[in-house]
Amino acid sequence: MTHPAYLRFPHLHGELIAFTAEDDVWVAPLDGGRAWRVSADNMPADHPRFSPDGARVAWSSYRDGAPEVHVAPVGGGPSERLTYWGSVRTTVRGWTADGRVLATSSQGRASFRRTWAHAVPLDGGPAEVLPYGPVGDVAHGPRTLLLSATMGREAAAWKRYRGGTAGKLWIESSQDGADGDFVRVHEDLDGNIEYPLWVGGRIAFLSDHEGVGALYSSLPDGTGLRRHTPVDGFYARHAATDGTRVVWTSAGELWILDDLDGASPRRLDIPLGGQRTDLQPWTLSADRHVGSAAPDHTGRGSAVEIRGGIHWVTHRDGPARDLATEPGVRARTPRTFRADGEEHVVWVTDAEGDDALEFAPATGTAAGSTPRRLGAGRLGRVVDLAVAPDGSRAAVASHDGRVLLVERGTGEVREVDRSEDGDAEGLVFSPDSAWLAWSHAGPDPLRQIRLANTADLTVSEATPLRFADYQPAFTLDGKHLAFLSERAFDPVYDSHVFDLAFVGGCRPHLITLAATTPSPFGPQRHGRPFEADRDDDSSDGEDGGVPVTRVDLDGLADRIVPFPVEAARYSSLRAAKDGLLWLRHPLRGALGTTRATPDDPGPKTALERFELGGRHPEELADDVAFFRVSGDGKRLLLSTDGKLKVVPSDRRASRDEDSDTNITVDLGRVRRTVDPAAEWRQMYDEAGRLMRDHFWREDLGGVDWDGVLERYRPVLERVATHDDLVDLLWEVQGELGTSHAYVMPRGGRGRRSGRQGLLGADVSRAEDGSWRIDRILPSETSDPHAHSPLAAPGVALRAGDTLLAVDGRPVDPVRGPWPLLVGAAGNPVELTVSPAGGGDPRHAVVVPLDDEEPLRYHAWVADRRAYVHERSGGRLGYLHVPDMQAPGWAQIHRDLRVEVAREGLVVDVRENRGGHTSQLVVEKLARRIVGWDLPRGRRAFSYPFDAPRGPVVAVANEFSGSDGDIVNAAIKALGIGPVVGTRTWGGVVGIDSRYSLVDGTLVTQPKYAFWLEGYGFDVENRGVDPDVEVVMTPRDHAEGRDPQLDEAIRMALTALAEHPAKTPPERP
Repeated sequence: MTHPAYLRFPHLHGELIAFTAEDDVWVAPLDGGRAWRVSADNMPADHPRFSPDGARVAWSSYRDGAPEVHVAPVGGGPSERLTYWGSVRTTVRGWTADGRVLATSSQGRASFRRTWAHAVPLDGGPAEVLPYGPVGDVAHGPRTLLLSATMGREAAAWKRYRGGTAGKLWIESSQDGADGDFVRVHEDLDGNIEYPLWVGGRIAFLSDHEGVGALYSSLPDGTGLRRHTPVDGFYARHAATDGTRVVWTSAGELWILDDLDGASPRRLDIPLGGQRTDLQPWTLSADRHVGSAAPDHTGRGSAVEIRGGIHWVTHRDGPARDLATEPGVRARTPRTFRADGEEHVVWVTDAEGDDALEFAPATGTAAGSTPRRLGAGRLGRVVDLAVAPDGSRAAVASHDGRVLLVERGTGEVREVDRSEDGDAEGLVFSPDSAWLAWSHAGPDPLRQIRLANTADLTVSEATPLRFADYQPAFTLDGKHLAFLSERAFDPVYDSHVFDLAFVGGCRPHLITLAATTPSPFGPQRHGRPFEADRDDDSSDGEDGGVPVTRVDLDGLADRIVPFPVEAARYSSLRAAKDGLLWLRHPLRGALGTTRATPDDPGPKTALERFELGGRHPEELADDVAFFRVSGDGKRLLLSTDGKLKVVPSDRRASRDEDSDTNITVDLGRVRRTVDPAAEWRQMYDEAGRLMRDHFWREDLGGVDWDGVLERYRPVLERVATHDDLVDLLWEVQGELGTSHAYVMPRGGRGRRSGRQGLLGADVSRAEDGSWRIDRILPSETSDPHAHSPLAAPGVALRAGDTLLAVDGRPVDPVRGPWPLLVGAAGNPVELTVSPAGGGDPRHAVVVPLDDEEPLRYHAWVADRRAYVHERSGGRLGYLHVPDMQAPGWAQIHRDLRVEVAREGLVVDVRENRGGHTSQLVVEKLARRIVGWDLPRGRRAFSYPFDAPRGPVVAVANEFSGSDGDIVNAAIKALGIGPVVGTRTWGGVVGIDSRYSLVDGTLVTQPKYAFWLEGYGFDVENRGVDPDVEVVMTPRDHAEGRDPQLDEAIRMALTALAEHPAKTPPERP
């Protein structure tokens, strides 16, 4: 049996074609005969390439985690892994003429953006680094043809991209390449170029300068440009050649062009046999796929969301019941309620496409009937859901800022309120179902608590719009409305710089709803009761029924009182019997580098209870991920340590897991079979709806989005693995031609168990076959992730030492120590070493790294800083900003105080990976000295602190992206200084990474457009042009030159000559 397949990365040799499909490498006859697998890993693989003699195929595989180079015989036989680089950016690009595998990799570099070309020998020996600098691809032919290093994303994933990292072609300037110079070709072509090829005497490539990715060719000097494929269909991708013919893929199909002299493209019919393993239904392990959950009124059972299905699970014994598990339909956000003495469940479903609510008894629907569905097409994307305790209605928060009520009896949908500033959060009904409270979004980050009468829908403000108020909760007696609020203003002095921050500014607060209700924290007329008395007075209503919630709106905000607890970080405020519960989160740094050790999990999130009328909170549990309260308030369903547990709401659970106070819910009773094809269809549709509802322009930039989804839908039928689906979603979202439209599989690609161990050193093979340490990378003591294993105390290794064995196994004279370090990352290993100075072998225990980039980055920064100091005679300081996130903020401050004290400052934002802190960085750089503090017996210091004393020059390149684009535009707009380098990435429509698909795959929607003074909206898909353009040539990189930094130094020194740095005055 054959079937259509999603085919990618073709290459051809003679009458055979290699390609990837179903997460393996295949070879097939060009005439359409049966294909066979060359690999059998069932792991993402790419770029298979035949050897020049056609006997072997090389490819990059994610089998062992990071991509590595593999090779296997074409006719069958085991594959062999050739590299052990541990780099996230390793890709096979072809073969060299002498039979080595040509691959690009960031191995050994300070940034994964810098992928250099390597020639990898088939014996697994050390690869030769080719002298081209960072490249995205290499084509050897009459002259070497290079593609510039790109952002690592195909043109089809961001269609019509025109920013700074758009692919550029460089060609050797001379036939023999003796001078090492390269010149640009097709510099005037306004497109994104990729996959350069030599086809006969012409250069060929893919480009989308006519709007769609197509195959073009020209003479080596750029003249005689021809287009060979149409521009009215899907993008042409993954072009490859045997020197005469060209093959490529388009929408999962393979195409071939027999020559560049007038041949027409023809589609190749490549049938695949086999079982299509990843499309076979499989049984899931429920405890690994738990979403949200909600217990019933008494805590005997819960509605549990498990990978897009809703199940009713009894807590002790009993069955697990399917409530909504239709293949290809996603159900989520279950909520429980009691009506007419029976338990019911409501959840969100996309059975009709757009969100709707479904209601069903917890016992399941009667035979032949289905859950009752309400609100389809009228709710938008449901982001929060609550159900009234009496089951009469449900409240919905929509993605478009609306708060809606859905009447269970009639199906009527009523709009309660809406916000122009964001979504409502924390929907909650009063115990008598008469009132609805929620957190209403104001201008970020402000939020206020609002109340609505569910009968007449009148809306009132419970709190003013001054702070961030959220997570409202009615107490079970209906007398109080509690909420969390960020309104504690107790600043903490920064440890490193003169600054103040409001850390842990949240505290629970409470409103007495009736004007005559006293504060439970204030003095009582008859004094504070004893615990036993409080228990006797804890009946719900005066007559034992549902308590009535009375709200006196006048003076409501004046009756806000804080709980007598310290301000901290709180979330998940919920009411329980006689009190309230919340999660208290420990104060953690954004990077985790202040923990005792890098592997220390640090303090855990605690579940706390505060009894109304009490004085202090009580900790009920630690390490809690989320919790829900039963309808009667007496029990909790909580997630801890990967398990669902049922515990009391008023005391710490017993340690005895067989007791009534500590029940572990057995999810093994849930039996679900996943149909991958149906699930992938649902994921495709949901990703489309999410983009439709959240893209920054309501008209999606003029793109017919429904038409796009329909055009690609037949391609979905070819998809055979999750990696295929991810690739397809990238291409579909790429049709919008906008940045930040990402598709990120949960857990990444490949296995994590075989992480390559790295030694934090440069090691090479000597002529005698021994493997010697050339350099041990210097550690950065302020960064726990930047410590070289070989520099650890007691290891005492040094350059020149020879590695003899790893864990007692001899180092292979050809392959070196790296095969012996597979899976060693993070684990102690013993190295046997022959000292450089002679003597007996030594034994050292080290813990290899899984990533050397932090070490190499810090070494690179130290080298650049030393270079600036030396070239400027110590007059200029140097700061590199790697990103606009917490790591970049930390990096700036490591050397800020020393470097800004020099006469001028070079700020290097090349390869800045973006984020959201650019305005903080700009505030630092924009400071200007207006005074000096001159203490007796000490040096003067500037006012304000840490202000540049002289000129500031910024350096940017094409990898300065996102917030790295913005910081360069801001530096120019504010006149902080000139920008030197090349045009930046050009991606400034931001995201919030809010939505994941049913299997955890993250999909992002470009939502937050950015306008900049002087640019308008035009930084997107363009980038920021430097004031002075300095292009780094391949030869500059190969010879270690940095003309961009040189120009920045020259400009700063010139500015200093004209405008000397500010200096403190002499004391009078």
